Amino acid sequence: MIFLETDSDPAEWLLMPLVWDSVDDRQKWAQTNADMLWRLREKRPKRREVRALAQRLDMLAEGIPGRVPAHQVFLYAPDPRRIPLAFYALTVPSEGDRTASLREAVQADQESPVRPVEVDTFTTERLGEGLRSLRYWGSREGSLMMSLNFAWRSEQFGVDLSLRTVADDPGWLAAHLDEVDDFARSLWLAVPPDRP
Repeated sequence: MIFLETDSDPAEWLLMPLVWDSVDDRQKWAQTNADMLWRLREKRPKRREVRALAQRLDMLAEGIPGRVPAHQVFLYAPDPRRIPLAFYALTVPSEGDRTASLREAVQADQESPVRPVEVDTFTTERLGEGLRSLRYWGSREGSLMMSLNFAWRSEQFGVDLSLRTVADDPGWLAAHLDEVDDFARSLWLAVPPDRP
């Protein structure tokens, strides 16, 4: 397995484990991170605010694994009053035409009834040239939805990497695109330390 590494701010980008030894471990992780996120922003956060964030983190940690294909999940948590936004990272063996594979990974040709999918080249020092897309659609409840998708091919590791999120508040995500782009630029692929 190839792992995705980052040197982004761990107080805003939390790596969420996908496997837990117990419910207690999961809840302890949620409580510890909620406490940290609030204390970085306020000297004396209210207990109910910390508890509310811990419950949100625990719900994400319980609900995400197995629901969305991902090898790693990062939670973007710049504001402890909001539910953190999950970013799903997945690597698959590289196959076929590079451009076609990356376009598929960023949903470039998927239906986008609200407006055409916006696809751009997205290059980072560590991952090289890839693609980034924004796709909009309406939910069954009538809300505007947006997905943000990145994809790169790593010849070194023989894998295609995708990173994606789905937001039900496109305005909020659009206001944070620069921070998300910076996070994407901070990523690199690495072999786990226990492998040669």
